[in-house]
Amino acid sequence: MENLTNGIERLSKMIEQEKAFNEKVFHKAKLLLRLYRDVIWRVEETICDMDEEAFDFGGRRIAQLMDFLSCEFEGDMDKRTFEKRLTSIDETRVLIDIVDKALVKLKNYPDLGETYFDIVTKKFINRNRHTDEALMEIIDIGNTMYYRRKKEAINLMGIILW
Repeated sequence: MENLTNGIERLSKMIEQEKAFNEKVFHKAKLLLRLYRDVIWRVEETICDMDEEAFDFGGRRIAQLMDFLSCEFEGDMDKRTFEKRLTSIDETRVLIDIVDKALVKLKNYPDLGETYFDIVTKKFINRNRHTDEALMEIIDIGNTMYYRRKKEAINLMGIILW
C-alpha cells in the first residue's frame, strides 16, 4: 500500500511540474508560433516557384520532379540547388507536421483545450491574424482572463513540443 501511495505522489508531482510555467519553454514556443505563418507562406511560395521551374523544364506537376532529378539539367537549372531546395522543403514540412500534431494535442487538452486552441490558431497560425481585442470578443472573455489563457496556451504548446 505504501508503494502505491508513493507512486501516486510521484505521479502527482510530475503532473504539477508539467503544468507549471516554464519561462524558457514559453519563450521558445512563442517564437516558434510567431514564425509559423511566415514559414508556411515561404514554403508555399517555394513550392510554386519550383512548380514553375518544373513546368519550364517540361513537367506539369511537382510530383514529376523525381523524374526530372534523374535527368540532366540544362541551362540555368542547377540540379544540386534544386535537390537542396527539395530537401529543405521536406525538412520544413516535417517541422510543420510536428507543430500541427502539437496543435491537435492542445485542442484535446482537458477543460480549456478548445479555448487554448482557438487562441493559438487565431493569433498565430491562421493566415488572417486576429488582434487580442478581437479574440477577447470572439472567445467572450475579459482582458485579464484572456491574457492569462493566452500565456497558459503558449506555455502548454511549448510543453507539448519540448
